[in-house]
Amino acid sequence: MEVAVRAIRQHWPQAAFENGLTGDRYDQFWEVPFAEIEEIFVYRDAKAADAWEEHGAIPELSNTMVHLLADDGTITAVIDERDANTEQILEAIASGLGDPILCLEVA
Repeated sequence: MEVAVRAIRQHWPQAAFENGLTGDRYDQFWEVPFAEIEEIFVYRDAKAADAWEEHGAIPELSNTMVHLLADDGTITAVIDERDANTEQILEAIASGLGDPILCLEVA
């Protein structure tokens, strides 16, 4: 999971993070307890994280968050839609992991 998040940070250096199971939020990469994380939301930045918290999945926030799930050595990335930016992020994750990832698009 940490490798995948590092790959996303290459494109979103100001990323904010949320534990998908507990809702705990981390505004700094070093705060994330990766050994305990099985599901994480990676937001483009703190402003996007705040907007998702306030409004949920609205069209204006499309592709400002990547949802990662880890299960049995597999990483699944959930995105809103594929575009040039998300393709770069997905490629960076796959490259970092040295393996293709499962990507789900949410319309």
